[in-house]
Amino acid sequence: MTPQDLLISNENDRFESDTIQAVSVARDAYSRVIEEKCPGSKAVSAVSSAFGIHRKLAWQVIKVAYAEDPFVAAKHMPSPKSIAVWIQAAESCGIDCKLVESVRNADTRFQDLIHTHASSKSEFDILIESSASSQDTQAEERWRQLAYEGNSFTWGAHCKVLMAMCVLMPSDDREDFFHMAQVRGLMGFRQTRPDVRWVINQSVAVDDDVVHESAMQRVAIDPQAAKAYNGVPVLREYCSDPMPALMRTKTHDGMMQDEFLSSAIGLQGERTLVTGELLRNIAPTHAMPNDKVAHFGTSVRTPAEMLHFDLFVKSGLFGDVNRELRVFSDIASSISFKDSDALSVNETVTKLGRGVTLAQTPDLPGYRDLAGEIFGRLGIDPGEYELYRVRLAYPPMPTTVMMKHELLPKGGERN
Repeated sequence: MTPQDLLISNENDRFESDTIQAVSVARDAYSRVIEEKCPGSKAVSAVSSAFGIHRKLAWQVIKVAYAEDPFVAAKHMPSPKSIAVWIQAAESCGIDCKLVESVRNADTRFQDLIHTHASSKSEFDILIESSASSQDTQAEERWRQLAYEGNSFTWGAHCKVLMAMCVLMPSDDREDFFHMAQVRGLMGFRQTRPDVRWVINQSVAVDDDVVHESAMQRVAIDPQAAKAYNGVPVLREYCSDPMPALMRTKTHDGMMQDEFLSSAIGLQGERTLVTGELLRNIAPTHAMPNDKVAHFGTSVRTPAEMLHFDLFVKSGLFGDVNRELRVFSDIASSISFKDSDALSVNETVTKLGRGVTLAQTPDLPGYRDLAGEIFGRLGIDPGEYELYRVRLAYPPMPTTVMMKHELLPKGGERN
């Protein structure tokens, strides 16, 4: 560990230590007052009735007194105004003045904690939410929704669902390699201001640190439609009508990029675009010296209400592996697998079984039919493919959402 890393670690430890100490003081004071009036009961109704306070305040003081995670307790700490209400109620109930004073002192210490580590209560709330050992899915979504709304205004566009579907299948012409069918959907896209140019797809094949382009071949799932739309591999029957103007370019770093041009704002310009292509001979199905972990993902570059990401994998293609979700920030690099770039999310990969029988989802009408159509065009049996799913409300941007797994040595046995 470098001196700088040690300094950062010490500063992080200081916030955690100060918070735990302040919460411990409050926990002791709150629990003693509660147990003085309501011995043996943690019920909200009992505390509310005993002190003559609102149920919300009763619930807050109970959470502070008894939550196992001190950061969860800190998140529910009542405001100074609410503490004053409780103190007045406790005094009216005849609670010992020393116990009442301990509550007042605990609140003073907690306010000092806020002022020491944050410039505002809002910033302090972010620090607390980020430090809790038990992640609160609803809280995460609430923060991400705020970001979604701000990004929709700032960037001038948003969509209902970002849809991604990948089908991983064995190569038919190269031993121990695999192909990937890649379907992308920008569902219910709207502009909130005119003259917006928007990238709809970005894709690249990589190992641990190398971009692959020479061996991999791209083939549109519907070649005729791709020819008609400037090389963008659209699936016309799943897109809105009329189709927007489209173009495809290759960036300097090997990224293939599709985009459509500006249209009307609001509902009048709402559109849906679904694309699909087969990427042939991406990489070996086993570990290589520079390639020991597989990442399959989709980039998030559009403010969206929901990200829906499905991965269909031919049974046994990669052996017995465990898949996990990683969300990588793309701030420092457009392609990153570093732990330091990973963002904290509470969602996980869900295994839904084989085939498309469980592929339905409420916000993508006809999605099962689309999945079945893709398997039909590829000429493969969906019953031989396992479905893994990630759904992430208000996905953060710019990020790449990945399902990752270990690549086994050739032969399928771990060392």
